[in-house]
Amino acid sequence: MPVSLAAQESKGPHVLEVFLGTTYADHHGESEHAFSVGVQYGYEIKRGVSVGVLAEYATNSLDAWVVGVPVVVNLGETPWQVTLMPGAELVGDEQEFLFRTGLGYEFEMQGGYALKPEVNLDWVDGETSVVAGVAVGFRF
Repeated sequence: MPVSLAAQESKGPHVLEVFLGTTYADHHGESEHAFSVGVQYGYEIKRGVSVGVLAEYATNSLDAWVVGVPVVVNLGETPWQVTLMPGAELVGDEQEFLFRTGLGYEFEMQGGYALKPEVNLDWVDGETSVVAGVAVGFRF
């Protein structure tokens, strides 16, 4: 069953999520694919709007970290969420500005957990990466 904003408010303003997914990137003309894992903390600053921090790692040939400050907005009274995030991509000793946009749909699970399939687009240095997966969250 989808998470209602009223249910979210009753559980507190903090959200901790663990993300598992995949990253498809086109780096310097070559397509690359990597397993991605991340963690995100958010604090609801007003009804349906949260701000937080994110750290995500893409394995294999990408071997890259993404860090940022996501702003997550619920679309009205629905479980649809839009993410906007300025951040950085860290590869070895190099770092580049990154901007992420994303769309997710949050399902409330028993025990106060939520399951959120999501798709994100990352723009870094003129290249676009697609990050898709599922986040498991807990609101407290």
